[in-house]
Amino acid sequence: MTNRRRRIGAALALATALLVTACGGGGGGAEAGTLRVASNSNLTALPFWVAQEQGLFEKHGLQIEYTKIENVATLPQALGTSFDIVLSTPTLAISSTAQGIPMVEVAGSSVDTEANPSNFLMVAKDSGITDVTQLPGKTIGVLNETGTLHVATLYWLQKSGVDPKSVKIVQVDGPSQADQLRSGRVDAVETVTPFSGQIESVGGVSLGTPYRSMALEISPIYWASREDWADGHDADIDKFVAALDEAQQYIAANDGAARDVLQDQTGYSDEIVASIPFPTYNTDVRQQDVALWLEAMRSATGFTGDVDPAALVHQPNP
Repeated sequence: MTNRRRRIGAALALATALLVTACGGGGGGAEAGTLRVASNSNLTALPFWVAQEQGLFEKHGLQIEYTKIENVATLPQALGTSFDIVLSTPTLAISSTAQGIPMVEVAGSSVDTEANPSNFLMVAKDSGITDVTQLPGKTIGVLNETGTLHVATLYWLQKSGVDPKSVKIVQVDGPSQADQLRSGRVDAVETVTPFSGQIESVGGVSLGTPYRSMALEISPIYWASREDWADGHDADIDKFVAALDEAQQYIAANDGAARDVLQDQTGYSDEIVASIPFPTYNTDVRQQDVALWLEAMRSATGFTGDVDPAALVHQPNP
């Protein structure tokens, strides 16, 4: 195993290693009919925010206590104590479960599709780089070394015959990526909307979408809970999903109002909010995607945890 693969594999585990001491059982929850939910400002949470704004959770018999926490890697440690459902990623749930903290997907949030991608590997237009096979010796700016986007990029490089250790990785936050690429401090960036639009405005071009190296359609983020909590709350999960589904219908029919909610939650400027393409929202639980993420982690990061993909999605009681 290469040093980089060891480092990234360890980092994925580190995101959940701290959870071991913090997590007890699934007890200590809120009152019946009340869900304690947390997410960051990811665009994929828009149906949840709209459901709050439009009273859709109450319509379906739920009360929501919501907390916004930008670093989703800190959320699993509070499942069963402070939160019931959190926005999470397959990579985090996989490494958490491998550490003995069982997390399950209870609802999808969005899927990244060939027709509507939200992730890109971008370079400067005048860089001379037109393909990932030209990246050895180059520096890539990444949002998060343990996130799904970086895992997918490593997997893409590997499948394209590029040794991941031949590429230098530096962390660059989204708002800084356009400037870092334009100045030549990095040769490429892994990015998502709306930052991809900012990069395009200064002459950036896309080499492609890292998630396509894994599947034409895949879910990189979803709603998750502890397995023991989910097993006792099928009715609440059904109500949660029903409210999200209704919110998705509202977004499709009320674009302007949905963008107002987005701006309230993210603080993005009028220009950015108006230009952002919405993801393909989808609440389906997708076990097949979890298996793909597990394969990519094992292949590209050296992850060795013993995890069954079927155990990472909630199976309602018969």
